[in-house]
Amino acid sequence: MKLNHECVRSILLTIEEKHQYGKVLRLEEILQSDRLSEFNEDEIKYVLIKLADAKYIEGTPQYGSNELIYFDCNGLTWSGHQFLDTIRDPEVWKKTKRIASKLTSVSITMLSSIGSQVLTKLLGI
Repeated sequence: MKLNHECVRSILLTIEEKHQYGKVLRLEEILQSDRLSEFNEDEIKYVLIKLADAKYIEGTPQYGSNELIYFDCNGLTWSGHQFLDTIRDPEVWKKTKRIASKLTSVSITMLSSIGSQVLTKLLGI
């Protein structure tokens, strides 16, 4: 399954918005987010697992019959916050995607790097 970068950004924004310190954000709450309505459930679950694997979010996946059935999210990690802060601005995200679209495949690390360069140019640094 291909990692949908738009879904990655939307999930990070959703977790940041909905997670409360000291509480667990459950899979059902994430799936019900209006921000994620354009993505199917399997796509969202896949991205959650990959974001946890990459340590962008703190999450505890539980599987049943080889399928994700529970996912308790404890919020964004430091790396997750850094990545989201880089691509949060819609204009930065739009330009980052435009640059990345010139390549066949782009990692999250590369998206972050492109986003940082776009942000730096916009700030005139």
